Amino acid sequence: MRRTIQQFMWGYQPHFRYSLEKLAAHVLESIGIHGAPEALLIGFREEGASPWPICIEPESRGYEPSQLADVVAVADDRLEQHPDAGVFYSDAGHHERMMKARLEECRRDSIAEELEGSSPGAGRLFFVGYPRRVDDYRVYPVVSVLRTVWDRYPRLTHVHRNGRIVTIESMQRAVMEEVVRTASADLDRREPPQELSDWPHVMAPDVVRRGAERFLRSLVAAHGSWEGTEFMSAMDSVAAQPYEGRTAVGSLILGKPDHPALSYDLRFEPPLKLRKSRVFRKTLEMSGVAVSLISDGAEIVGLGRAQATYDADSETLFQVTVVARGAWELAHAGVGLMRVENGRAQLPQERISREVFVDTARRVLGDETHPDKLWSQVEGAVDQQHGTMLVVHRDADAEASRLGAQATLIDPTELTAEALAAVTSIDGAVLLRPDATCVAVGVILDGTATASIGDASRGARFNSGMRYQAASPGGCLVVIVSEDGMIDLVPRLPRRVRRFDVERAVQRLEDAAGAADVDFEVATDRADHVSSLAFYLTPEQCARCNASKALIEEARAKSGGAFIRVGWNPLKPDPELDDSYFLPE
Repeated sequence: MRRTIQQFMWGYQPHFRYSLEKLAAHVLESIGIHGAPEALLIGFREEGASPWPICIEPESRGYEPSQLADVVAVADDRLEQHPDAGVFYSDAGHHERMMKARLEECRRDSIAEELEGSSPGAGRLFFVGYPRRVDDYRVYPVVSVLRTVWDRYPRLTHVHRNGRIVTIESMQRAVMEEVVRTASADLDRREPPQELSDWPHVMAPDVVRRGAERFLRSLVAAHGSWEGTEFMSAMDSVAAQPYEGRTAVGSLILGKPDHPALSYDLRFEPPLKLRKSRVFRKTLEMSGVAVSLISDGAEIVGLGRAQATYDADSETLFQVTVVARGAWELAHAGVGLMRVENGRAQLPQERISREVFVDTARRVLGDETHPDKLWSQVEGAVDQQHGTMLVVHRDADAEASRLGAQATLIDPTELTAEALAAVTSIDGAVLLRPDATCVAVGVILDGTATASIGDASRGARFNSGMRYQAASPGGCLVVIVSEDGMIDLVPRLPRRVRRFDVERAVQRLEDAAGAADVDFEVATDRADHVSSLAFYLTPEQCARCNASKALIEEARAKSGGAFIRVGWNPLKPDPELDDSYFLPE
């Protein structure tokens, strides 16, 4: 942290902001987003003689306090247009609190709008928390993320209101709003805070859970029942319960029972309470591919389906599916919005990425590969309800002959979906040429076990595939679908990057280390960025980075006063690095 602050609100403002930024990073990573979060603290002077009527922490990112000078006036205009502007409450105290909340909502929106319109805020999405008084300033916690990354993830397009309940467009938005809510709460202490109330990585799971619950509650209250406040807990409970030894698998439609697009096969009289988990679990067995339970979030009212006439643009019916022991997903119109596994919420992820598979296939198998045909086979294997393995080999015919005694050879053919389902029902792997032609099924793979290959926490199929791929001299790709639903692509190659981007990261670290007044936070962030690219560094770049890190620690030692020495391991070139890991310039 820097040792002097010009735009001074309180002495520990850099430390608090840094811990907020780390909390945002942990939270986003845990739900599956890498959005390069940045935190700000924006203070408006309430009293005192400070020369700064508006302060922005940190000062080094290019945001100018003058850009926020009109925020209050803009917020007043917004307040007049607020949807609840004409609502009055009979209790004077409650009315005053609600008016203050509306005003702060307008101010937060105005701050976000001004920041997004600034030069350093271009391309970023801002989340602004409620302010708290810290010494002489009214301080707003702010977190921003890259908009290009944020926009990749699914969200609803409409905001619905049901009284004071307003739906939230996505789980990720609810979670980020919970991050700044947490920061607001930690700013509201008797003494100015030094950091957040706990370590960011410790706080992150609870923040995610609270955000996910807020998202789900808003949907249940708007499109189901006000009484469905414990819907998330009910789903967690039913997903974790076996029924007569069987893992829970089933589906539920969430919506208002009288929705015109719902068709009932039967109704329960009286409706069944979701909070009665044993009854809920037993009833879930009735659902299947064609029919689902129908619920308003508080009760199960019947069994049926959504008709083809349902207007998906209305966003008023949602599918909730129990997919495995302890795991369930929320979706709308076939698009996943949230996945919860053993109580931990995250965004639904592709079980295997087409982009990653195609890139890996081309790099491993060369120009003779047919990635689209291979991908069709992979999709078919992934859809199986049991474990299986696909092996794609440049010399598939030779491998089929070599392993013929422990395989079933077939005439080379492209497998249909039905044939693939049939051949994956037996033990052993399916052996394919790079053009997706199958030459053998039920292949028992070989390979020598070594100390460096395998994973004791995984099963026999996974470790067999790992050994076989490692024993192949090259041109072999393995897709492993485990019994527990995990899917692995072997080899898992590092993504390809541009040499320019690696060199730029090295230069930025050198610039930070060579500054007359080293900003240790900036230097640490840039060193972390270089470390994330360690695989791609040449010997010369490793030497430059190590020299820069040494300069940073020398500057830290000379900065005066007590300091903490940061230990680090010198970067070394990776012997596996070659030109194939770089994108064409």
